[in-house]
Amino acid sequence: MTSGIENGRAHSFPPSGGESANPPDCAETAATTLSSLVTLPYSTRRARAFFKSFVYAYFGILQVLATQRNMVVHCIIAIPTLLATQLLAFEPIENVVVLICVALVLACEIVNTSIENLCNVVSPEFRPAVRRSKDAAAAMVLISAIASAAVGVILFTSKQRLEHLMRWQVEWRWGGSVDNVMVKLVFLGICWLFVHAWVYRRHAMREDERRPFKAASAPPPDTPRPQANRQGASYDLPGGVKHP
Repeated sequence: MTSGIENGRAHSFPPSGGESANPPDCAETAATTLSSLVTLPYSTRRARAFFKSFVYAYFGILQVLATQRNMVVHCIIAIPTLLATQLLAFEPIENVVVLICVALVLACEIVNTSIENLCNVVSPEFRPAVRRSKDAAAAMVLISAIASAAVGVILFTSKQRLEHLMRWQVEWRWGGSVDNVMVKLVFLGICWLFVHAWVYRRHAMREDERRPFKAASAPPPDTPRPQANRQGASYDLPGGVKHP
C-alpha cells in the first residue's frame, strides 16, 4: 500500500499486483469516506477521528436494529406513537416527554445488547453470575418499557385523545413549533434506520452466502457438554454439579 500527500492531506493508493489487502467493513469504509470529505483548519487526523466516532455510533444502532428482535419491536411501537403525537396536537411539554421515553427505551435496549454480547465473549459457558447480569440488563429494559407505556397511557387518555383518534378526528400540521419539528425529525430518523437496517441485514446475508462453507470441527468425544433437562430448570455440568 502506497500513499501520497496532496494539499496537506494524505491519500492512499490501491495495492500493486503483488500485494493483497483485506476489505474493510462497512463502518470503517463509511467513516473514512465521510471524514475525507471534510477539510478543517486543524489536525486532519483529529478531525477524521471525530467524524469516525459518529459513523461508528450510527452503525452500532444499525447492527442492534438488524440483529435484535426486541429493538425492532420497540421501533415498531415508537413509529405510530410519534405519528399520533402529531395527529392529536400534543403540547410542547408532552412532546418532550414522549421523546424522552422513546430515547430511554431504545438506549436501554442497546445497553442490554452490549452487556449480553460482552457476557457471551467473556464467559461462553453457563455461569450463574453471567445469568444474573443478563437478567438485570433485561430488567432494565423491562422497567423502562413499562414506565414509557404508563406515560403513553396517561397522555393518550387525557383530553379524550384516544376517542378522537378512534373516530379519526385528527389534524395533521406540516409546520408548527420547534417541538413538532423535532418529533417529525425523530420519526423520519427511526423510519430511515428501519429501512437501512433491513438493507444492511440483506447485504450481510448475501455476503454469508458467497463465503465458502466450512464444516465445523467436532469436539473430542470425551469432552463434556452442558445439557439442559426437559423442564429447563437446571443444567447438568461436569462433576455432577447442577445450577438452577
